[in-house]
Amino acid sequence: MSLQFFTLFLSREMIRAVSWTLIHSLWQGMVLAVVAAAVVFFTKKARPASRYNLLAGALVVFVICLAVTFSLQIIGFKPATARLELPLPAVSPALHADTIASLIEDHPSITGKAISFINENAALVVFAWLLVIALRCIRLAGSLYAVHQLKRKQIFPVGEFWNGRLAGLCNQLNIHKRIQLFRSGLIKVPAAIGYFKPVILFPAALFTSLPANEIEAILLHELAHIRRKDYLVNMLQNILEIFLFFNLPLLWVSSLIRKERENCCDDIAVDQTENKRNYINALMAFGELNLQLNSSLINAFPGEKNHLMNRVKRLIYNNNQTLSNMEKKFLAAGLVVTSLFIFAFTTQMVPQKIVAKASQPIPVTASEKLLRPLALINDTLPATVVTKDKAQTIITTAKGKKYVIVSEDNRVKELHINGKKIPSEKIGDYDNITHKIMEESKLDAEQAEKEMEQSQIELVQSKLELEQSQKEFAESQKKMELDMEQSKKEFAESQKEMEKEMYLSKKELEQSKNEFAQSKKELEEAKRSMKLDMERAQKNMMEAKKEMAQSQKQMKESMIAMEMSKKDMYKSEKTREQMISDFIKENIIKEKEDLKSFKLSNDELIVNDVKQPAAMHKKFKEKYAQGKNWTMQYSN
Repeated sequence: MSLQFFTLFLSREMIRAVSWTLIHSLWQGMVLAVVAAAVVFFTKKARPASRYNLLAGALVVFVICLAVTFSLQIIGFKPATARLELPLPAVSPALHADTIASLIEDHPSITGKAISFINENAALVVFAWLLVIALRCIRLAGSLYAVHQLKRKQIFPVGEFWNGRLAGLCNQLNIHKRIQLFRSGLIKVPAAIGYFKPVILFPAALFTSLPANEIEAILLHELAHIRRKDYLVNMLQNILEIFLFFNLPLLWVSSLIRKERENCCDDIAVDQTENKRNYINALMAFGELNLQLNSSLINAFPGEKNHLMNRVKRLIYNNNQTLSNMEKKFLAAGLVVTSLFIFAFTTQMVPQKIVAKASQPIPVTASEKLLRPLALINDTLPATVVTKDKAQTIITTAKGKKYVIVSEDNRVKELHINGKKIPSEKIGDYDNITHKIMEESKLDAEQAEKEMEQSQIELVQSKLELEQSQKEFAESQKKMELDMEQSKKEFAESQKEMEKEMYLSKKELEQSKNEFAQSKKELEEAKRSMKLDMERAQKNMMEAKKEMAQSQKQMKESMIAMEMSKKDMYKSEKTREQMISDFIKENIIKEKEDLKSFKLSNDELIVNDVKQPAAMHKKFKEKYAQGKNWTMQYSN
């Protein structure tokens, strides 16, 4: 692609600086990956906060190195055509440099071809890079809009209790921002959104089904993200990944940082709740959903699907995740490729140094310094000298006039000025200027001869140096080929091992899936059993309530019956006292103490086992009998 159109917006220097900065970012990203791997390997027992700070610091240093690289590319850029732009004499002192450069360009190496290809297609590389960035920026804008919509659609208040509990948790974590908590109908897992006005969204379907202590553990995790300003850091990571989307080592290190970020928030939540079991139960509960938010801008509670099981294992065994065998193999292969890349571009600099040395101008002699000002004052252009037999013809321009001088043995035979031949008798009138022209031509010829001799000497020297450098380059290329062969062999072996590790990893993954499925099954059975127990307990409680109500009713009836019995007893006792009083009045007994027993019914009246007359029975019956089968007895 031609640079002409693109240079309307960006200069050639800027385009090539950007393209070479992108190329250099690849090996710099590999160095970053090696540093990150060392951090992960040597901090197996460290707290996630320490690992996170080290990885984030390495990423910041990488960004600084990238900025320095771009600045050096801008400062150090020199167009290839600007090697020599000063006025040159008739015989160029850079002739041998061009010759050497042409010799080098006739036999370019693979690295040289690569450099030439990158320089020639720099505009195409930058254009494609900017195009992908534009597309990814559009995608980022869409994600930001989707996140903004989550804060506005299908959100419901959580009530005064949880708002007050959220304020207490904020004080517990020393968070002074105003944070809002809502139930959301759009998300399936909890998430913290926003930096300046943070909002925590909780799935509406699960807010009422989880125990309060597990909900608090989840809220502590999301509040930890807010306290650590993870939303802002994650946004900066996304922007860096947009600009360096092609840099796989950088993307790997960025994923490590995200994993350690979740581990840091896990530790904060566990430290605050002091109950690891509740937090692990919350992780597993949301892991069952196997759902994630479709946005990398949100710090979702469960995290990545495969990362969830590692987080649970880390919390249980207190051991950080280290490098997998597959990651080790990829890092080793990346180191080999990066080393070959650096070696190839280092050897490519040897021929360029020779060309630069040969391009240095030849020192100017004292006679030349005296002669050149005179030529400039006289406005004399370099002369063209033609020699035939003994005659010498000089063609030049001085003071705006064209002179043609034919001389022999330093004597002017013919003189032409502006195409007009001067008569031989008048040639002597122009002796001053013809003499100067002939002297300058003689000095130019001598200087040109000296420069030619010097150029030939330096050309021979440069050829010797070039042969030596070609020899060294051939040896280094041979060595590089041997190294490449060795690297291919090692890479083939590592590939076999990698396939074996991939098989083992796949097997472990299947085993983990089986364990997770078993855990899920056990959890479902426990939930089902708990549900049955709850239903049975509710049923028993309802029956107990019913029995209690029945008992209360019977007790109430018994109390009523007892009250009625008391009333009847009192009435019966009163009636008995009245009858005893009447017995005394009727002279049946003399005193109350004489009464031993009596019986009054519809049929008879018996007092102290003596049946009374019918008239007396009738009298008492009419006064005291209360029914058809009524009977009243007394015995002392």
